[in-house]
Amino acid sequence: MENIIKPKNLKSGDTIGILSPSGAINPITDLNIIKEYFEKKGYKVKLGKFIFDQKKYLAGTDEKRAEDLTDFFTNDEISAILCTRGGYGSVRLTKYLDFNIIKQNPKIFVGYSDITFLLNTINKLTGMICFHGPFALSDFGVENICEYTEKNFFEILEGKAELPFKYKNNEETFCIKSGKCQGELIGGNFAVFQTLIGTRYMPDINNKILLLEDINEPLYKLDRMLMHLKTAGVFDKISGLLFAGCADIVDEKVDLTALIDEITKEYDFPVAYGFPAGHDKSKATLPLGARYKFNASDSSLTLAEDYLSRD
Repeated sequence: MENIIKPKNLKSGDTIGILSPSGAINPITDLNIIKEYFEKKGYKVKLGKFIFDQKKYLAGTDEKRAEDLTDFFTNDEISAILCTRGGYGSVRLTKYLDFNIIKQNPKIFVGYSDITFLLNTINKLTGMICFHGPFALSDFGVENICEYTEKNFFEILEGKAELPFKYKNNEETFCIKSGKCQGELIGGNFAVFQTLIGTRYMPDINNKILLLEDINEPLYKLDRMLMHLKTAGVFDKISGLLFAGCADIVDEKVDLTALIDEITKEYDFPVAYGFPAGHDKSKATLPLGARYKFNASDSSLTLAEDYLSRD
């Protein structure tokens, strides 16, 4: 991608902003647990004004959720933005966001699941590196925080990962089509990413490595989504496909890997299944829009270029 915008690395004493841009959170949720966790790590925490708002399944109105996000990007005191959860709702914010404001105020923005829409949209419209990574509530607001998730989160965002950086993969892996490739990483949640197709928010997919993950989907729905990518011409353009996993999959993983193989076998790009980037407990923090090396034989990703603007 030309004109890549890199956010500054996270440093001790910085402020982390936490908001709810998608689904509503339980109004009795104790966010002090999260605040205390990050404060012990040496960071300050600021909560969004409308973090507890609720409008049916959404965390308040579209306007207020967009206002929180805009306020955090324009607030010079905030260095990184984390989301409480996913759910649904990020697609509804685009009407109310000024992406030029975001472009002029780059900072770390992290999320996954429904936040996939915002990650890819912001990267597409501004060139800013965004981060596919953990949520404040389900990953850092729990009693037993995953060591892998925690270590990788701070290592990547604080800029302590020595490049080239090969991510450790603690998942069961399947090499569907052997091979290696290089390219910028795009993608995220499968169900959300495929809704980008045909919109102005769809990222450039030429020679990109496509990361996909999902949760609790039956095989026929995954089949339909894979066929959507195929018929939309996505597989004609990407350089590699890494299906991180499908947490709580309704059918056997072996059935899914066979399905992926069936639908992609006519293409030359490498394909693998199994990587810690999704709804399972272990989550890598992945800069989207940065360049990686992908090896399908061991389902590995190696971050090949710097992704932060360092002080």
